[in-house]
Amino acid sequence: MKTVDIFKYCALSAAFMLGLQQAAASPSIPLYDKSFSFVDASPAAVSSYRDTYMQAKQAFKDGEFEKGRALQSSLPKDYPLNLWLDYFYLSREPSTAKFNDVMRFIKENKQQELSRLLRNTYVHYLASRGQYTLVDKLLPKKPFDENAKLTSSQKALMCRFYESKWQNGKGSEDAVAFASKLYLQLGRQPSDCNGLFAIWNSRGYLTDRIKLEKFERAYIQKSYRQTTNSLASSLSSSSFASRVNEHMKYYSDPLSIFDSLSVNSKADKRIAVLAFKRFAKQNPSKAANLYSTFVSRFKPSEIEAIDIKKILAENLLSRGRPLSDVKWVDKNLPAVGWTENIKEQRLRRAIWFGQWETVYKLLQSMNKEFVSQTNWKYWLGRSVYELGHRSKGREILAEVATDRSFFGFLAAQFLDEDLPFNEQTISRWVSWPGTVEDDPAVIRFFELYGMDDGDAVFEWREIAKNSDDDVAMLMAEWSLRQGNTAYAIDSVVSSGRWDALAYRFPIVYFDIYKKQSKEQGVSLSFMYGISRQESMLNPSIRSPVGAVGLMQLMPGTAKMVSRQRSWNYNGTQDLVIPSNNVRLGAAYLRDMLDKFGNNRILAAAAYNAGPGRVVRWESKDGIKRDAAMYVENIPFAETRKYVQNVLLYDAIYQKLLTGKEGALLYANEINYNY
Repeated sequence: MKTVDIFKYCALSAAFMLGLQQAAASPSIPLYDKSFSFVDASPAAVSSYRDTYMQAKQAFKDGEFEKGRALQSSLPKDYPLNLWLDYFYLSREPSTAKFNDVMRFIKENKQQELSRLLRNTYVHYLASRGQYTLVDKLLPKKPFDENAKLTSSQKALMCRFYESKWQNGKGSEDAVAFASKLYLQLGRQPSDCNGLFAIWNSRGYLTDRIKLEKFERAYIQKSYRQTTNSLASSLSSSSFASRVNEHMKYYSDPLSIFDSLSVNSKADKRIAVLAFKRFAKQNPSKAANLYSTFVSRFKPSEIEAIDIKKILAENLLSRGRPLSDVKWVDKNLPAVGWTENIKEQRLRRAIWFGQWETVYKLLQSMNKEFVSQTNWKYWLGRSVYELGHRSKGREILAEVATDRSFFGFLAAQFLDEDLPFNEQTISRWVSWPGTVEDDPAVIRFFELYGMDDGDAVFEWREIAKNSDDDVAMLMAEWSLRQGNTAYAIDSVVSSGRWDALAYRFPIVYFDIYKKQSKEQGVSLSFMYGISRQESMLNPSIRSPVGAVGLMQLMPGTAKMVSRQRSWNYNGTQDLVIPSNNVRLGAAYLRDMLDKFGNNRILAAAAYNAGPGRVVRWESKDGIKRDAAMYVENIPFAETRKYVQNVLLYDAIYQKLLTGKEGALLYANEINYNY
């Protein structure tokens, strides 16, 4: 679709979605070319400023700081992108001579993302040079909660924080605990943590006992052979050497303990327990059958026995296991050994087998934060309802039915209530350009956008995160009217304004989707739901595994679909062309619908995880199950969430495309025997 066509369609679509009254008050936003600027200067002057900016930026990137500063000084002092040039000057080739300017930049915090990036750059630079007093000034407080799940970059910053505290004589139990916890985690840790590990080691905290603990953790896993061997080697001259050597005898064949290991000491028992834990990871069904024999022969302690049962439970409660395996866990693992993870697994199996009393009791035992999640609140209401307390069950489900989510829509449909779209629309009081023209981030955005500078995305996210609702929503409206769906969606994702449905679910390439919907016989809203989940409607995106384009087709799938229909296919380059991608994607989606009885739940699962897996996930025990029970028990968390999102997005697109509320599930999907 041509740019002007996108503009015309998006403008009409936005007007429709906001409603007649809202559309009448909707601001008039012209279609801008890249010369547009909020800088108070003539177009010729703005063009000159931008040329100078680009030259200065390149100079700083090339390390020509005097040239860069000279060019910058020729710009007006109030030119909005001076902030960016200051950032480039300070961040390229860091030095302690720039430190005071760095602190001033961070303290002023005129652009939060740049301030954060600059701080992190100097934290790592200064720590690597032993300038810990200065690191302390940059990180006076703990940057993150170490009990949260940290990303690699967050771990790196936490390591630098504790390293600097320790080096400045402010070591603490928290620092020791964090380093110990990090060391015991299997897998690679950020190189920025090497300094913390070094000082932690030098203070005597890297003991042979903690090495042994990590060795035992790695030993029982299926895929940490290198780590296990490395730790075994490290402990070869320790007091645990003989014990580790005995462990390694059974590493490749843990079941051989039954043939060659005699229990003459506590050490022998430990060797047997660790080997059996490893075997339980490798072959849980056989390990469960041998468990009684193992206990009789090697007599593990109560704690050791529970540890083994936990490993078995985590495997025996997985999707596809028979009810007998669930009963084994219930019978053999006492409540004291039920971790939160095991409880959640058992909860899903209770849902699968319709054990409503167990569902209710388990949810009562979980923490409030867990039960407050929409899906679990749904199952609480559902279990209460199924146990005969229908009024109370409907009351709980009515709370769920206020949430715009798969389970929220499911509850609303069950209660025959309106679906909770909860849409946030742009304020009728905003005006273009008055509402946005004085916002510094907006001004900087248009300068960078006008130069096709990729850094514009940082200012776009600054607007989304830190500008007020009127500014952020009006800029999202601007992006939609320009046909820039990526910016529209990013404005919602960056800011968490999930209720701004018009920007979160834009309608693009409408003529293409409409044509293929008709030709392939696939619902238009379902195609959009798949595309929105797969690619966020980006026609050129490529996934790490090789999927391409709007509907994220794998080249092999595209080739197969083309061959089956005798369509011309010229390889992966065809898949970035929207018309080709949507045609092939719709055709494959039609195949999945045909294969699974026109059931969108199963078709979406097959589109994500492959049709072979969906066939294997089919129930074979004759128990009648509904859609919710099936979806909650999809084995892959990614596919489980994928299916929920696609069905939810389908319902949202039904509303956006037609102005009418549809349904989350159709009759054939409700009545399907899962």
